[in-house]
Amino acid sequence: MPSEFQGQADRARVERLLVRYVGTHSVNPAIDGGAGEADLASLLFSDLRDWGFDPVREPVHPGGRDNVIATLPGREGSPVVMFHAHLDTVGLSGKATADALSSGGNVYGRGACDTKGSLVAMVEGLRLLGSADAAERATVMLVGGIDEEVGGTGAEELAAAHPEVDMAVLGEPTSLDIATAHKGVLRIEIATTGIPSHSSKPHLGRNAIYAMGRVLDVLQTDYLTSLDPVGHPLAGPPTLAVTIIRGGSGFNVVPAECVIGLDRRVIPGENHEELLEEFDELLAGLDVPLERRDPILMTAPLDTPVTDPVVQALRRAREDATGQEADPIGVTFGTDASALAPAGISCVVFGPGSIDQAHSDEEWVGIEETATAAEILAQTALNLATA
Repeated sequence: MPSEFQGQADRARVERLLVRYVGTHSVNPAIDGGAGEADLASLLFSDLRDWGFDPVREPVHPGGRDNVIATLPGREGSPVVMFHAHLDTVGLSGKATADALSSGGNVYGRGACDTKGSLVAMVEGLRLLGSADAAERATVMLVGGIDEEVGGTGAEELAAAHPEVDMAVLGEPTSLDIATAHKGVLRIEIATTGIPSHSSKPHLGRNAIYAMGRVLDVLQTDYLTSLDPVGHPLAGPPTLAVTIIRGGSGFNVVPAECVIGLDRRVIPGENHEELLEEFDELLAGLDVPLERRDPILMTAPLDTPVTDPVVQALRRAREDATGQEADPIGVTFGTDASALAPAGISCVVFGPGSIDQAHSDEEWVGIEETATAAEILAQTALNLATA
């Protein structure tokens, strides 16, 4: 049956909001000295207040890096569902600048699909819900969150501060597919140590880069081949990538240290501590001086049952809006669900735009798809009130 909100999202408003939000620079400050989320947080707060909501800012980091929250009460006893979209973006590159461009039914610019399209869909969805009887909708908490692209600290603060939240829709570019599973992350550094000497007499030193060659060899020949080639039915197989290497101080000095960075993608069912033990056992078999350093980042994978009420409510809303089946999928990228799900919040990932455009030199999101996402989200809140 058609969605109650079919065609009701204001396409012109959606376009205007996309241009305004994409055009507000919000590169995470840990990336290339980015401007941070403060300006976009202020704009979102002001818009929500002007539209009759009662938003609050919850500080996470200094300088206005706040989570912005607006709550729309629903039927008493209904679940509290969080509509969450992160405000920060990766750095600028190519045509993906902070200057938004609307052309041919799309809006271009950094953050367009990752994930300001989702933010606009959620804001417009909240506006649509405001016209519905409170007794017919679930309580919706709209969140513009910070720091998803780097540390996940915004979501960690939300999980600690809001135990009343039962479930969450995480806005990310899924092309309106419904993702119930994704991988987590384990990032570590391994350092080998040597003894410096003049490069004209290398026998007087010990080369840390040569030692790292042993580490790289065992990672390729032993560790990578041991990974499950099938993995999780939705999230896929675990992966490992060596993403950083640094070492040496000059052409004429035998290097005293070499460091590599590892990005290990963790599938549902794997345990971070067990993975660290596996690395330690593997490295212990090498006769080279080295150190496995403490993890830089550990985030949990997501694996929400497809029978969960938030999945089913979103699924029905999506199928009613598009007339197409909406079988849940898994995605390769991580989200703020890694912080929310371990707190007992049922999470699903959904939003306009494609991950193929995210972080690219020509990022964009479709205006019509964003408007459709708003209608689906609004219908989801109605579905949850009667679930």
